[in-house]
Amino acid sequence: MTVLDTDFLVSLLRGRSEAADLARGISSPRTTTVNAFELYYGAKRSKKPEVSLREVRSLLGSVEILALDLGAALRAAEAQAALEKEGKPVNLLDVLIAGIAMAHGEELWSRNEDHFRRIPGLKWRRW
Repeated sequence: MTVLDTDFLVSLLRGRSEAADLARGISSPRTTTVNAFELYYGAKRSKKPEVSLREVRSLLGSVEILALDLGAALRAAEAQAALEKEGKPVNLLDVLIAGIAMAHGEELWSRNEDHFRRIPGLKWRRW
């Protein structure tokens, strides 16, 4: 199964063909509540928030949303603690996304290689 990061979802919202072509091949697309937050936040900050919110709601209605539950919180905390010991913590939202993906045994699709490649135990791929 596949968890789509915010950069992938934004590319879909912008009508980018590369993301749309890849999305057609995903049987059960998923994302996380953290990614939903990032999309809603971006929509609220846009020049046309009503239109952007409508588009975000439509997109999120077409994917399964995985929540930040206790298992995901534990996985994220373990990953961030390990990274901090190495002196290389990542953005808190990204480690929460990773924790959710790991707790569900999912692969995360993202272009944020700098953060996600360093998270121990995360299955991810650059799309």
